Amino acid sequence: MSLNRFLPPLPPPPFASAGAVVIEALPALAPSRRIEVPTWAEASRRIDTLTYRGPWRNEFAPYMVEPSRMTTSRRFGAVVFVGPARSIKTEALVLNTIGHRIDCMPRNMLVVAMTQESAREFSIEKLDPFLRANRSLAERLLKVRNADVIHAKRFMGNMRLRIGWPVISQLSMADIPDVLLTDYDRMPTDIGGEGNPFDLARKRAQQFGTLGKTIVESSPGRPILDDGWRRSSPHEAPPCTGILALFNRGTRGKFYWTCPACKEPFQPLFEYLHYSDAGTPGERAKTVEMVCPRCGHCIAPDQKTRLNRAGFWLHETNDGALVGIDDDRVRDTDIVSFWCEGPVAALQDFGQLVLRYLQAEEEFRITGDEQSLKTTVNIDQGRPYRPQALTIGDSLSRDGLKALSEPYPMGMAPAGTRFITLQVDVQGSRFAVGADAWGEGLERWLIDRFDLVNPPMLSPGASARAISPAQYFEDWAVLYDLLDRPYPVRGSAVGLLPRAMIVDSGGAPGVTANAYRFLREARRRGAGHRVFLAKGQGGDRDRAVLREPEKQLGNRKVRRGGDIRIVFAGTDKLKDEVTAALVRKAAGPGKFHLPEELPDAIIDEFCAEQRLPKGWEPKKSGLRNEALDHAVYGKALVIVIGGEKIDWSSPPEWARAPEANSYGVRATVSGTAEPVAPAVATRGRRMRSRGI
Repeated sequence: MSLNRFLPPLPPPPFASAGAVVIEALPALAPSRRIEVPTWAEASRRIDTLTYRGPWRNEFAPYMVEPSRMTTSRRFGAVVFVGPARSIKTEALVLNTIGHRIDCMPRNMLVVAMTQESAREFSIEKLDPFLRANRSLAERLLKVRNADVIHAKRFMGNMRLRIGWPVISQLSMADIPDVLLTDYDRMPTDIGGEGNPFDLARKRAQQFGTLGKTIVESSPGRPILDDGWRRSSPHEAPPCTGILALFNRGTRGKFYWTCPACKEPFQPLFEYLHYSDAGTPGERAKTVEMVCPRCGHCIAPDQKTRLNRAGFWLHETNDGALVGIDDDRVRDTDIVSFWCEGPVAALQDFGQLVLRYLQAEEEFRITGDEQSLKTTVNIDQGRPYRPQALTIGDSLSRDGLKALSEPYPMGMAPAGTRFITLQVDVQGSRFAVGADAWGEGLERWLIDRFDLVNPPMLSPGASARAISPAQYFEDWAVLYDLLDRPYPVRGSAVGLLPRAMIVDSGGAPGVTANAYRFLREARRRGAGHRVFLAKGQGGDRDRAVLREPEKQLGNRKVRRGGDIRIVFAGTDKLKDEVTAALVRKAAGPGKFHLPEELPDAIIDEFCAEQRLPKGWEPKKSGLRNEALDHAVYGKALVIVIGGEKIDWSSPPEWARAPEANSYGVRATVSGTAEPVAPAVATRGRRMRSRGI
């Protein structure tokens, strides 16, 4: 029997107090406090981190004062800030504005992060600690259900703060006086076919007239669209989509220092950082100084804080002059825009900036991968990136490549070869095949190039036709023999069998289905670990990813849950790398060598496309480009088999010197090949008896 029947009933909850209701509503009735955001922050905000506890100080990042001040300006409807990482832009423009609105001007706000996950992280990692560190703001959170959840906060004064991400449901319908977009260049360029996030956000604030505000901050992340662009005004940004396009719409403000020697203003830009040409990246970074472009005066790193505090913003006028933001002649626009670059950033010194650039430059030189270089230019320097391939110019031409070609024989791998790959491009009536030898540091040599045009004897109608990869699956059998054909290595009695082969899976109707059957048959023969299929994808894609292909279901694509995995190659990025490797003059890691005896027609295949700002395009239709495709697919293959991760002091069996290589073979008297190193079985793979 339950004891509850013997207990007295609980009293009903008390009615709400009229006085308590009035007290809760007072913030909504109180007039806004006429105080600017940076003034509020210095007077009211506290910081509580592992490295600092204390009040907010505007002097720590003085270049953020003017942009923050504009978030309450009735003159401009939008504030755009372009800057590098570690410049305190999110703290000053987003968090300080939120705190100011909670304390001084309660009204609805929307913060838009680049993805749903980043919105969650912003709420948990930035907003919640900000509120905990500032008790006066935390106390204004309503004490009701769902007033403090991850994606929404409710405060006294009838204020609701939403934390969203760029989807049309977040950026439509509701009227919101303050919309803040953070890390703008990592957002989609078009939201649900309705437009870019900035223009959609401005519509949400439009109803509030001069009180409405759209605030955007980001480091650059979009490519330059016109390589021939030349600046037409002092602060004009290169033609890019994203945050720099918004900067160009605005007043175009840049931050200036005054030279201690000549007393002239100048922009503290990365190209004015000078450092030693000798030594390791770390040693060179320790020698860095800023050099005044007007008088050549050297400015030591320890002067940065003082120069930042004395720095100032200059904005363009309609005729290209430079004035302060409060000047009536400032550019006629309702967007106030700012752009500061890496040397100014408060949490990044000159040495760190140069070190990261030199390390990324060295990585590009060794591997041909320019992703780290792009990252440091975008994130650390606060600049748009110009792909290295755009700087090559006419060197990617027949004459340029022939001048760099070298006297080594085709059909033989050079001394120092550690493994060999095969690349196959599928054409209408042939398989175009290329073979590359790879050495330490992924130095690369083209050692063979030929077309397979005759079908195998057992293929239907073989004697009366050419190969037809789309029509006859039986024709694909000619590729299996390539895996059993060793290439001699110069200076060695041992030859090397190909470590792996990659085959294009696209083309005429029927090619893809036959490619899938070919891969399954390779597995049945025990060579599945050596055969890969490729699919090229342009644009800002991963360089190489081995995953299942997609299939179309209605209006969406989903992964096939089957047994096929394909190497998806980011062709634009890989062509950039291949181009840089081809025109590199010095031998060594990352260099791509071509033999002098390579026919002109094959060299022309490397030069059939050109790098435009949006990606690689054919110079004209009909040009053969198999050699360029081979180069791209070969690099993608090496990436997915782990070639870039090799520790060359202790390489895997397949990347050792020929005499110790698991793919090394020695010709016998009978003409067959015998392995010189025992096979090492890999879990889940069928290994052939010859060590392959």
